[in-house]
Amino acid sequence: MIKYRMNLVRSLRVAEKRDQTHKAWATLMLLGAFVVLAGAGYFVYDRVAGMQRVLNTERTELSRLDAEYQELLKHYESTQSTVDRADIELLNQIQTGRIYWTKKLEAMARHLPENEPISYWITRFNYRGAAYGVSGYGYITERQEQLLALDDYLNKLRADPNWSDVFGTTSLRSAVRSDEIEKGVLRERVSFEYASMKKGGAQ
Repeated sequence: MIKYRMNLVRSLRVAEKRDQTHKAWATLMLLGAFVVLAGAGYFVYDRVAGMQRVLNTERTELSRLDAEYQELLKHYESTQSTVDRADIELLNQIQTGRIYWTKKLEAMARHLPENEPISYWITRFNYRGAAYGVSGYGYITERQEQLLALDDYLNKLRADPNWSDVFGTTSLRSAVRSDEIEKGVLRERVSFEYASMKKGGAQ
């Protein structure tokens, strides 16, 4: 009878220990869940706060740009009322005398000699006042036809209505040898310059 009671007490102790272990694990899991939840909450708060800061910055920048726009609008409205007949005549003169460079560049390229061995290229051009200067180079053939090729090119350019409608005269300024060595091979070439004067411009 005494032995039976002792076994019963031991069973109760084992059950109590098991309950304590379960409670400890439950507490630990609850604590871990709380830590994870707190971390997620902080992450969400940090992201929302960051987005709010960006939004405030954008609103400030938008307000600044709007203020600048309003200032420019006031300036435009104030200057618009001062436009007089002289300004309109000047604008009309500029519009009438402008040069359509697309057609000019197309004419320059179309008439260049481009068949081997007579091939020429434009390397630089500039427009100052009424003078338009062009530089380029081409390769010299065994028959030394560079001057004939340049003369033919300039004659075609002068006769092109897309060129002659603005430029009254076009003349060769220089044609000099400028040989080059490419991959150990000497290539004879000529560098040239020509100039065109706008109609009505000072010669």
